[in-house]
Amino acid sequence: MSDNNYREMYVSEALEHVTIITQTLLQLEKKPDERSYLDQIFRSAHTIKGMASTMGYHDTVELCKNIENIFDEIRNGVEKLTSHIASILFIWIDLLQQMISDEKLKIDLDPYLKSLRNPEEVKNHLEPKPSTNVSNTIRVKMSDLDLLVNVVGELLISKMRLKQAIENKDYDESKQIMNETDRLIADLQYKTMQVRLVPVNQIFDRFSRTVRDVSKQLGKQINFEMHGSGIDLDRSVLDSITDPLLHILRNCVDHGIESVEERIQNNKSKIGQITLTVTRKGDNILIIVADDGKGIDAEKVKEKAVEKGIITKNEAIKMNHQEAIRLIGSPGLSTAKEVTDISGRGVGMDVVISNVESVGGSLNILSEYGNGTTMILTLPLNISIIKGLIILVSNQRFVLPISSIVTTVNIPRTEIFSVHGNDVIKFQNSIIPLIKLNELFEIQDKKSFENESITVVVIENEEKNYGLVIDSFERNQDVVIKKLEQNEYSDLFLNATILPDGRVSLVIDPSLLVDLVIP
Repeated sequence: MSDNNYREMYVSEALEHVTIITQTLLQLEKKPDERSYLDQIFRSAHTIKGMASTMGYHDTVELCKNIENIFDEIRNGVEKLTSHIASILFIWIDLLQQMISDEKLKIDLDPYLKSLRNPEEVKNHLEPKPSTNVSNTIRVKMSDLDLLVNVVGELLISKMRLKQAIENKDYDESKQIMNETDRLIADLQYKTMQVRLVPVNQIFDRFSRTVRDVSKQLGKQINFEMHGSGIDLDRSVLDSITDPLLHILRNCVDHGIESVEERIQNNKSKIGQITLTVTRKGDNILIIVADDGKGIDAEKVKEKAVEKGIITKNEAIKMNHQEAIRLIGSPGLSTAKEVTDISGRGVGMDVVISNVESVGGSLNILSEYGNGTTMILTLPLNISIIKGLIILVSNQRFVLPISSIVTTVNIPRTEIFSVHGNDVIKFQNSIIPLIKLNELFEIQDKKSFENESITVVVIENEEKNYGLVIDSFERNQDVVIKKLEQNEYSDLFLNATILPDGRVSLVIDPSLLVDLVIP
């Protein structure tokens, strides 16, 4: 076992080369005559072999040597890359990844090495499960570190200047230094957030392998495309959405895309299409997963929801198409005929939605029966610092994320009317429900009822508008998010922040409010 200081560097660099081998082999399957792909795989395997030899990992060296040999044979025309051989090589690559990640792992390589000559005899117990976990380290450019060090140095100078100005009781100088310090802190905040950003490709490149393996297992033909490389996302957000995206993609392959026979019967191409697109929209990242499969049967979803007691028959009758589709996110609701290992053994979309919302994101599902499904994940660039509006409710301050706000309006109480027992107002030619925060938070203030008008913050959640009734609002401000531990108010608040006056303020999550208040 290695006990030197180079282990972490070895693991990080070796896993990068494993990713390169995996992605290149996926491309080689599509273009088996592309010489550059063979050369790239050979180089990466050779690099890992050299690093493993230096570290004293002899089993890893042996496995890399065999990977080199088979690709050398393919390169020289002695061997031909078939689907069976590719599947065996992927098993080897998964094993290589495990051996790199766990230096205590002891493996008998003989069954794996023999499997290449007899691919049809490969047993499931030989197949290590591919992992989507990545190293918990982030590579930082020296130039970025230099910038951080320079800003910290300037802050130290400002601190000494401020101390001197205070001792000299120089008010004007102190005020000027504080303004400079404020600028430096904002600069440090921005540069620190930039350091936390990592390319989405670090995780998303692994999804091609997942789609390939599941489609082969189910005997389906699928073309998987990814668009939007070059976009960076906060590492903590990226880690949190990996499992939800894997679940969505497995569902697309397992339940979304039809079998070859079904697609031909429905006059579709026998090759199914799944597309993952990443785009940036303001301070948010949109991740769109679309397939051209059979879509979601809204009527079937309603039937299942009634059967599970999630809604009543009358509620089902009144529901429109999109409301029925949203039921997919209800706990315990699944329309799958049977539970499979592929799509998560009954883990529903409610878990996916919960994971996405835990990082301040949202999931919108669009589907037309027979014509595929599109899932749109909206995520913040980072979850450490957000822009928020400080609002007052019964003289208590709360923070509302700017990203969820459409506008603020002040309206007379006479414009409030009731629909089905709920207070609503007219907004941009539509009717939107009101959520009275003082009642919801149980902090009612009698004075607020004496005003002839009310202040409403119009928010958007899942493409619908809602009105939050507040006393007033103060200003926009960048706030540092602090995660709350499990508490009695956890159904309403997940995060808090500290305001400039030192007081703690709870951060409102609009999606939680809507789920709790709107039936």
